[in-house]
Amino acid sequence: MSHQPIKNWIICICGFLQSEGTPNGVVGLWSWLHSEHSVPDTRVELRAWNDRWSELAELIWRMRPADNHVSVKIVGYSFGGYSATLLAKELGKRGIEVRAMVLSDPVYRHWHRLGWWRAMWPWSEIKIPSNVREVWWFRQRQNLPRGHELVAEKPRNTTIHEPRVLKRDHAWMDDAAEFKNTAMVVARGD
Repeated sequence: MSHQPIKNWIICICGFLQSEGTPNGVVGLWSWLHSEHSVPDTRVELRAWNDRWSELAELIWRMRPADNHVSVKIVGYSFGGYSATLLAKELGKRGIEVRAMVLSDPVYRHWHRLGWWRAMWPWSEIKIPSNVREVWWFRQRQNLPRGHELVAEKPRNTTIHEPRVLKRDHAWMDDAAEFKNTAMVVARGD
């Protein structure tokens, strides 16, 4: 049985302690994006920050069109912002480009729980994989945790726009109109 190829993917990744069962800014944004963009060749996914990124990357790879042209855009908040980079790495292993990321207060997450304290300190940075083309991001300086610096793995491949600093606590960064509006505009773009 053949499958209907999926040409466009918009992935929304929740932050720590968020899920599809709790009302939050990422779920609201996903709901809007889903109602605006979901058609047979476009999937709008909502994922938890600790999802299995290799499995999602494999699904995207398997469902791609015969011409291998697939558009992936990722939206992430807090730990979900860091998880966006993990998904991008997995997609890169399969030769898939991430056209855009929109991140709100992305927080570095160490691979081991004993290293999670680093989420509260500014010394860590988040490396954006070389298969990501463009990144828009928002951060705050009101409280901890707060978004970590973004650094392109290969600056010639990736454009990271200057962060927009918002006067909000971290817990409300996924509700910021600036973040949601940017994600909506990026989702519409080709």
